[in-house]
Amino acid sequence: MHCQSYTIMKRMILATALICCVTLRLGAQQQIRHEFSMGFGVGNNMADKKVNDVVDHYLETYHMESEMGCSDFVGDSHITLSFEYHYRLNQRWAVGCIAGWGISKESYDGIEEHGAAPHSYLAKYGSEQSRIFYIAPSVRYSWLTTMRGHMQLYSRAALGTIRQHMLFDYQQAASDGRLYTAFEDDTQRDEYRHEHFDEVKWRSAYQLTPVGIDLGNRFIHFYSELGYGFQGVFTIGTRFTFP
Repeated sequence: MHCQSYTIMKRMILATALICCVTLRLGAQQQIRHEFSMGFGVGNNMADKKVNDVVDHYLETYHMESEMGCSDFVGDSHITLSFEYHYRLNQRWAVGCIAGWGISKESYDGIEEHGAAPHSYLAKYGSEQSRIFYIAPSVRYSWLTTMRGHMQLYSRAALGTIRQHMLFDYQQAASDGRLYTAFEDDTQRDEYRHEHFDEVKWRSAYQLTPVGIDLGNRFIHFYSELGYGFQGVFTIGTRFTFP
């Protein structure tokens, strides 16, 4: 009886080990299909044109310049945050969708002499803010895979829509710091001015990525891309993949 029990137990252990091996082998053979990504983008953005047009108008009209000067590397370009999902059709092709947000924010100032009195001047201040939201279907083609699949080089294209909310606020004040909200006579009208630009517009948008690089293991990847469109020129992020 003891020998029979030992034989049954031995067979159960072998069967369990065999099932585990088969399960692990099948899991290893499962193809990665689903991707979720999050990335940040900087550099020239297709939404920058509207910002530049509005900002240039105010800077030329009222003779202002950026408060940050040479220390501002980003300028009035947008910084973006994107979320992506892609489904791998095979080892080369993947299709999916991109959605994200971006913001551009910059301040400007200027000063000029005003009137005949000594030390009389006008102080000028402008602030720009642009907020964007974009969503677009995306297709990606991986044209080189090396290092046992741990590195990929790819290209990508996306075509969708973008919403841009553009704001610019301009004020100027007399040398004594007064901001006139009411005028007692016409002599004060040149000392105070307040203008506000506010526009919301939807339009078609795209992102073209000639080259991107993906580095990682089976489930976690880091990627970087160079391109142009609603995400900017340079994008860096993290990608998670699942069977």
